[in-house]
Amino acid sequence: MSDVEEFNRLVVGARFKISELGATRLRWLAGKTGIVVEVSRRNTGVTVLFDGAHKPTCLHKDFITPIWR
Repeated sequence: MSDVEEFNRLVVGARFKISELGATRLRWLAGKTGIVVEVSRRNTGVTVLFDGAHKPTCLHKDFITPIWR
């Protein structure tokens, strides 16, 4: 796996921020961050828990970007 593919890979427990595409399509989520709680193997959905939220949200994987420390 290349470095770019490894960087773009979403895994459960990974921190993320809303991507530019996500901020354009879902303006109320722009600037938000959180953690990935489930990655679907069947489709392009990712279940995430935003910081401070009580319930998870399902988004398209292109709407989030991993944050690497």
